[in-house]
Amino acid sequence: MSEEERVLYFGYGSNLDTKDWMQWCEQRSADPSGRTELEPCWLPDHRLTFHYHSRSREGGAADVTPAGCGHTVPGVLFSLNANALANMDRKEGHPTVYRRTMVNVVKADGSSVEAMTYRVTQEKISDYVSPTSSYVDLIQRNLLRHKLPIEDLKNAIENSDTSYPVRHLFVYGTLMKGQSRHSTITHHIANQGIKASTKGALYNLGDYPGMRCSDTGTVHGELYEMDEVFLTLQSLDRVEGFYGFQSQDSLFRRTLIHVEVNGEMVWAWSYFYAQEPELNDRIVSGDWRKWNS
Repeated sequence: MSEEERVLYFGYGSNLDTKDWMQWCEQRSADPSGRTELEPCWLPDHRLTFHYHSRSREGGAADVTPAGCGHTVPGVLFSLNANALANMDRKEGHPTVYRRTMVNVVKADGSSVEAMTYRVTQEKISDYVSPTSSYVDLIQRNLLRHKLPIEDLKNAIENSDTSYPVRHLFVYGTLMKGQSRHSTITHHIANQGIKASTKGALYNLGDYPGMRCSDTGTVHGELYEMDEVFLTLQSLDRVEGFYGFQSQDSLFRRTLIHVEVNGEMVWAWSYFYAQEPELNDRIVSGDWRKWNS
């Protein structure tokens, strides 16, 4: 890897904190340059855990472990050059303490990218190890700085298997009230749905619409709170033809997006059309109800 090349890196835990990074580099006379913070993002199908004792942290240190449908870890996407990657390897104890692994990360606009992250090696994993309050405060402070939820962190501290930091669902087509597939979600939702919108482009696919990433349009729909996240998303994955974050054959791709509702921004699950639509099929209004009425 040349100095000009860069890798995408999913950061979580203490690596969300720039001051912590600078202090580590200063203590070891390491060059801190080459680490560029890009944007908040998510690591789906994983959850945060504390099952490694760190001597430097004097308690539990964070790890991300594979988990089922609906689990997701909030973090930040970074770009690292060769210098920063070498220093990050050293900081994480790669490959004996934490080891590099490639993961699929969901960006703030709903698109997905492959990125590198670190996971604790099997040899270093133990039972639950309580983290110190200062370490927890560091993580929480940086999650809130990026307007990311802290529920996953709280569940990890409590050593709970229940970890669904995003319980909202944004729908924009046949899953809305009065539409043909609304009954798919009626048994799994905790509210009646609220009008909401998000950045994106809406396309007419015939009997249903499909949303794609776009900074130039707005898609109108409804926001629901899921009562049973796992069962709801598992059911919708089948309906929407989503076969997993690594699959290239999905009809729709489940993702996480920022949704505006009543003047506030919330994170929500939604489904993006995974194919390339015809440009002349775009619904300019971004409103399926108006188009389909």
